[in-house]
Amino acid sequence: MATLTTTTNEPLTQQPQLRSDPSHGSTATADSSRVLGSTSTGRTSARSLKRASSSASQVQLLRRPSSVRNHHLPSPPSTPTVTVPFSAARATTASLRKQRTIYKPTEEDSKSPWRSPGCNCQIPDIIKEAYQRVHQLHQHVQNVVHAHKKEDPNIHLHKDPWRPVLRSPDILPLPPITKAPKQHAVFDAKVRKVLPRSKILELNPRDVYIGMERVGSGANGAVISATKRSSKKSQVAIKRCYIEDHDTHHHTYILRELRIMGCIAHPNLIQLTESCMWGDYLWMAMELMTCSVFGLLYNVSVGLPESYAVRIAQECLEGLVYLHARNYMHRDVKCENILLSRSGQVKLADFGLATPLNKTNSARLGTAKWMAPEVVSETPYTENVDVWSLAITLIEMMDRVPPLYYLDGNREIFAEILYGQQPKFNFAMPSPAMSELIAWMLDPDGKRRPGAKCVLTRIKQETMAGGLKCARPSDLGSLVQEVFPEQQQKQNKEKPKL
Repeated sequence: MATLTTTTNEPLTQQPQLRSDPSHGSTATADSSRVLGSTSTGRTSARSLKRASSSASQVQLLRRPSSVRNHHLPSPPSTPTVTVPFSAARATTASLRKQRTIYKPTEEDSKSPWRSPGCNCQIPDIIKEAYQRVHQLHQHVQNVVHAHKKEDPNIHLHKDPWRPVLRSPDILPLPPITKAPKQHAVFDAKVRKVLPRSKILELNPRDVYIGMERVGSGANGAVISATKRSSKKSQVAIKRCYIEDHDTHHHTYILRELRIMGCIAHPNLIQLTESCMWGDYLWMAMELMTCSVFGLLYNVSVGLPESYAVRIAQECLEGLVYLHARNYMHRDVKCENILLSRSGQVKLADFGLATPLNKTNSARLGTAKWMAPEVVSETPYTENVDVWSLAITLIEMMDRVPPLYYLDGNREIFAEILYGQQPKFNFAMPSPAMSELIAWMLDPDGKRRPGAKCVLTRIKQETMAGGLKCARPSDLGSLVQEVFPEQQQKQNKEKPKL
């Protein structure tokens, strides 16, 4: 123990001089701190210094006595007691990776200027290109005009000033466009609801049609004839109805007529071509016929022959059968509402008083002398009231006047219809078949009175059996042309001369 104590008291500062270590390939001396300060690079690796310091401490321990080496001593300090020069450190892979080479610019780099990434991309100036194209075109036009001006000095050049593409900020915005409220907007909306879009005219009818002349009147307004401006051969009859916003009862009849005429398609019923609400009037353009049966009777001195009356009644019944099948009744069949053409075609018109069959009808509507007894008494009635009116019309066509032509007041007419004798011919001499047909159609009991289809079937049977004579459409057309020759002369004048 004494020997151990003596040995440990040996001062550690006196260290023997280190010899060269072949494992390091360099010599470490006590004066290595000066060598480290005089290195050429002046930089050392931290890992290399740590390794060098650990190697030096190991050498120290090996030179000490064995007694001291085997004694438990505290761990050496973290920093080496003897500095190792940089050249003694071994180069590692990590140190080699950290080495950087100095960039030396080439001749090409010194000549070309520095550019940012994406310098080869350039946004095209489309506004400038468009302006150049327009400018070139304008220049070309000016050159052509100048060339022509030299030839003809009367040509005036129009120098249009240049205008910017976008709106200039100094231009004040225009005031908002205020639309004036449309007249009768509620009624106009109802008209557009009941009619197909293809039959609604958006223009002023006076700009579309020319040569307007009044030719008659209907239940809801006056009827005028006109010619379409685009095609002078296309002639129409226009029914013009005055509209008042407060008269909703009148609106009901007009809308009902529009709905019926807008959906029907039968050769014996007048069809609507187009309609328009303009100003205070509703304009309804329809097919133009030559005359009405009333107009034909007005221009002759006697009534029509029985065969002509049968032809007209048969065509009217065809239209009534179609109308009743569509669940409508006419309620105003008379000579004024039966139209004729120059070819002998017969059409039933004026649906202003027509009404649906799916509701109870008991209103006293129609023309007084042509009303059925149940219509006069305002009891519920069906579509066979049109058969009664057609029977009165047959008597009117052959007598030239209706049965109660001598009465004027409605009260007297209604009393005669309810309590008087059955209507009969006053001037004409009908055949027995015609007399029986009229008596059958004028049954005062509406429940026993036949319908339009039954009457049409009986007329065809009587015609085939020879009891009734029915004229041909061409014969009826010849009669119309004979009574109204003026229209034929007008058409001949309108034809171009060859």
